[in-house]
Amino acid sequence: MGSLFSLVGLGFMGALFSIASHGLPDKTPLIHFAPKPALLSARKSKDSDETEEISFRTLVESRCPSLFTQFHPIWWLSNGHFQTIYCVLGDFSKRDKMWYNRTYLRLGDGGAGVPITSPQLYSAGHTDDLRQAVFYIAHKYPNAPLLGLGFSLGANVLTRYLAEEGSSSRIISGCALACPWDLEQNNLGLLRTFLGKHVYSKGMGGNLQNLLRRHEKALQSDPEHRVTKAMPSALALRNPTLEKFDDTFTRVAGGSAPTFPFATAHDYYRWGSSHQVVQDIRVPFLAINAADDPVVRHVPMDGGGNGLVVMELTPSGGHLGWFQAGDGFVDRWTTKPVLEWLKLTGEDIVHRTKEPTRRLYIDDEGWLREEGTPLLGCKKVEGGGMFNGNGGEKGMLQGL
Repeated sequence: MGSLFSLVGLGFMGALFSIASHGLPDKTPLIHFAPKPALLSARKSKDSDETEEISFRTLVESRCPSLFTQFHPIWWLSNGHFQTIYCVLGDFSKRDKMWYNRTYLRLGDGGAGVPITSPQLYSAGHTDDLRQAVFYIAHKYPNAPLLGLGFSLGANVLTRYLAEEGSSSRIISGCALACPWDLEQNNLGLLRTFLGKHVYSKGMGGNLQNLLRRHEKALQSDPEHRVTKAMPSALALRNPTLEKFDDTFTRVAGGSAPTFPFATAHDYYRWGSSHQVVQDIRVPFLAINAADDPVVRHVPMDGGGNGLVVMELTPSGGHLGWFQAGDGFVDRWTTKPVLEWLKLTGEDIVHRTKEPTRRLYIDDEGWLREEGTPLLGCKKVEGGGMFNGNGGEKGMLQGL
């Protein structure tokens, strides 16, 4: 509870300082397309089978009009600190009701509220969890278009996955909200300010430490494993910053050999960043960040020169905030642009039919695997069912 009061109090002071120090900003978003946008095939209308070759930029401008509208923050969330703090502490369970049917898959590791069964946590750059989940979904729904939507650290993982898979991606479009991009530079940016270090960085470090405590038993299954040996030092940390936790634990436990362990957290950050791989994405990709995001200060607005990428930077919105006045409630500005994007890429664009370069198959022991990646695989296990996604995770600060 003390950390919550610290977050509110320090954030309130920082927000007041920000209000006093800055005038009203220009609310026009900055949007970047490559000089030569890709040509894509798209349906002429909703129910038409007729298609035409259209510039990616023209498609986005004509069919995602909300992307080009101004974001006006609600008056009492006037800057990035307030927007971010409300994202962390706000109760959205009555407005954004979310129930879903959860399926448990046995993988090499776990996370995201799912019990861990092996000594490995997810990390900012580890894409195999996502890759194996996509195996399962693509196999279960072979004719469904798979669209990717990632938030914050999840956006970084999605971006790296799309870049690694290239034209073989089973996900046919991506949307990244508040992606942290350059992990090293954004970490250094946090540590340079009082609020960045003592509110946001320590908030994220505390999240990871609480996650470690929750899965302590599973992660200690092998006493000789490097992850087990790194745990006592990580659990003994007192109010660690994100970098301190990552330097103690994530650089060791964030993935498998030979990539892990890294010598330092900074080596891990350089490896796990996504800003240097945007040029390798081969599916339509939209990224939205906010210029006053107190967590993400470095955004690669050139989009890697990729003709399939559109980068947007709103003047305000905080970290995963973008809260504006709605019809009797607080609404998120990003909702309409994202829905328009998903419709464009899921229904309007005619994606070129191609066979995946790696076939999915079920082996003799019932594991779903992909040709060419023998160490990866997944198997459905008991559990799951309808899950209430409104409550968040106990001991975790949402939105960081």
